[in-house]
Amino acid sequence: MPFAIAGNVERFERESLRGFEKHLGIILSPHQPALQQKRMIFRALVEKGGVHSILESLSKKELLSLIFIITQFGDTTSIETPPEYTDVKNIPYVIEWKKNHFTIPLEIFQYFSVERLFREQAYLFALIPMLTKEEKKSWIRWIEVDFEAGKDRNLDFEIYFHCRLLQKPFQGKSLIQDPEFLLEDLWPTGSCEQMDWYYKGLTTFYYSLQELSKKERDPFKKHVIEVIKCGKYVLRKSHRNATLNQSTLVATVEGATPQLRETIFQWEKQDEDRRSSLF
Repeated sequence: MPFAIAGNVERFERESLRGFEKHLGIILSPHQPALQQKRMIFRALVEKGGVHSILESLSKKELLSLIFIITQFGDTTSIETPPEYTDVKNIPYVIEWKKNHFTIPLEIFQYFSVERLFREQAYLFALIPMLTKEEKKSWIRWIEVDFEAGKDRNLDFEIYFHCRLLQKPFQGKSLIQDPEFLLEDLWPTGSCEQMDWYYKGLTTFYYSLQELSKKERDPFKKHVIEVIKCGKYVLRKSHRNATLNQSTLVATVEGATPQLRETIFQWEKQDEDRRSSLF
């Protein structure tokens, strides 16, 4: 999983970080407050003309390599990357933070996550922030992650982090092939008590699904519940005025992509470290 540059400058190899600084026209120092660094990075990204301008500045091979790393939840190693996606040396938004270890910094993910392009193409990192706070809290509890009250700003990252771990065994595969489907197609109103709680606005979707997972016996529907839990499909309302039973589940790009990285970084095992590197 990627981590933020802000507050973690010392984690990056100086030479690699220098290219990022030069491209954005900034100078980062371990002595600067993390908030100041974050503001400097975002201000420089805005001055680059927005996400579309950033993507259009890349060659075709560079763009494919960048997108590949995004589908891998933001980082990869040279040995675990297919040859056609290794053209990353000249992409200023991909940093070799350690020899042969490449990451897209969390600030870039956060900046990209508000871009409609990534939402419309159903990238998980861009869809999680669109969920209500209540839905996200229900999801993280369902994943059975200890989550500190009052740490709402960590929710997006924590869900995203654990979705990678939950998705890995699937290797991009699923019994469902639809890019999007209505909840009602699988659980019609009146056919399932737990989903009716959600349709009536009594509970969140992810809480209803957690309760349903304890009672569902149909093998296919049990599989659907598991792929939703790991973020291969994400809840999305069809339009602003849609009723809850018109909500849809949309397949995510990350969920359809095999996760190739087997390497586990030491910082990923440390909860305190993870929570210092947030969306």
